[in-house]
Amino acid sequence: MALLTARPTSPTEGIHIVEDFAGNGTITTNLVGKHGWTITALGNGGTHTYLTTILDNDPPFGGFRHVTDVTATGDGNALTLLAATLKFPTSVGGGGFAFRFNLPDIASNIIAGNEFYVGVHTSVSVTAPTDGISIQNLSGVLTLRSDSADHGDTSQALAGVGTLTSGTTAVKGVPHSCEVHWSGENGQGGPRIVEAFVDDEPAGSLLCNIDNDEAATLAIVQWNSGAGNTLESDIHFFEYWQFMNYPTAPAV
Repeated sequence: MALLTARPTSPTEGIHIVEDFAGNGTITTNLVGKHGWTITALGNGGTHTYLTTILDNDPPFGGFRHVTDVTATGDGNALTLLAATLKFPTSVGGGGFAFRFNLPDIASNIIAGNEFYVGVHTSVSVTAPTDGISIQNLSGVLTLRSDSADHGDTSQALAGVGTLTSGTTAVKGVPHSCEVHWSGENGQGGPRIVEAFVDDEPAGSLLCNIDNDEAATLAIVQWNSGAGNTLESDIHFFEYWQFMNYPTAPAV
């Protein structure tokens, strides 16, 4: 499957959600972004703001900035949309998600310990998701994950990307775009192949074991894995889509 695959254009085709976090108001839980995301504090939580400074090298239209607390390891927040009711059915068009992130080039910010899980998954903590498909960032190193409570987890470290340090690690102050697609059908009725792209380059793929009845939600989980550090990370947008196999209309 190529980068920038088709998205559903109508509810008759499937689901397509785009969140750009464009705004300049105070962030309040259940009212984040135009879709009303919920914030769940992890440990001592942290601070959220909308981006108001436009980058010179890659300007986002909007964005969401997360600043971790410094009290303890694991301080952060989970940003989720809807209950965990989204499933992974097989379809001709498949599904996927995309987002762009930046670890701001600010003197007090470092990559080490600056962590996140972003995707369609179940985690609202620093532990790995029970179910879902996600991109994991651990100190800048990116990994594609497929987690299934029923049939086991698979993961693939992302590599070979020219804009990443050594092809694997995010660069501070450089926005990185991630896009993940799933397609095909596994033995449990869920998708078979999951592919990841970073900054328009193929970065890795894996075989998926998720059932078609395992459910997740849209989730952005960001935290600090080292006490005493105030770390910042930005999400410029988040996009999700899933095609459905609706019955074909009879010929007339």
